[in-house]
Amino acid sequence: MANPKNTQNSAPKPHVLDSFTLKRSILSALVVLAFFLLILSLDRIVTQNLTQWPDAERAFFGSLARVGESDWMLIPTLLVWVLSQMTSWINLGYTKKWAVRAIGGMSGFIFISVAVPGIIAAFLKVAIGRARPMLMDEVGILHFTPFAGDWRYAGFPSGHATTAFALAWAIYFLFGKRTLIVFLGAFLISLSRIVDEVHYLSDVIAGSMLGTFGAFWVRDFYLKRRWVHNKSGLGPKKGTQNRFLRPIQRFWRRRSAKT
Repeated sequence: MANPKNTQNSAPKPHVLDSFTLKRSILSALVVLAFFLLILSLDRIVTQNLTQWPDAERAFFGSLARVGESDWMLIPTLLVWVLSQMTSWINLGYTKKWAVRAIGGMSGFIFISVAVPGIIAAFLKVAIGRARPMLMDEVGILHFTPFAGDWRYAGFPSGHATTAFALAWAIYFLFGKRTLIVFLGAFLISLSRIVDEVHYLSDVIAGSMLGTFGAFWVRDFYLKRRWVHNKSGLGPKKGTQNRFLRPIQRFWRRRSAKT
């Protein structure tokens, strides 16, 4: 006779998605909606306070905003990705060739992780057409002119926050906890958009969420195909390894041994 305890232990565990009943899904949606309404209620006061900071602080955050442009994230990573694929035409040697390809593979991962949510953000900004804070006194904080063709009506979500957090997550997925400092950079870049009076707090939070979800989606897409990590799992944790690091480490060890 089977042991009831063993039978109970052998029973398949319910999938995590099974717990998302209609009631819980509606409740989760209401919680998210309430949170976002709270953020919207803070848009005016946060903007008025941060835009009154001294000129020195505003100048610092203005320079951060230029660092947060997506061009410097996308163009270099795309170039490295493409150039690394040309190593098959050049006689670099086995170790050096795979090290270059590994760097290219990681650059490609970063490029896709930033580009996907960045493109979505660029479309949403134009389609939603939310007026930016510099028009707050004129049209209020909730004025929308979809497809206006005017950058002043392209405030939601923040493109800088989207790409900054997407980049931060992509780097974290590749290199783990040692790179957590990148999230501080993403936060400061996002904050700079409020200080510069070009985005509201809700624009920045929506952008950071979009960048996060986009980077996770790309990570999961890569994980299913084992294009970056050699085991399935949640990013840089026990059980997953960035398989691109090994060729680089091997090349570095051989080079260090020669010197």
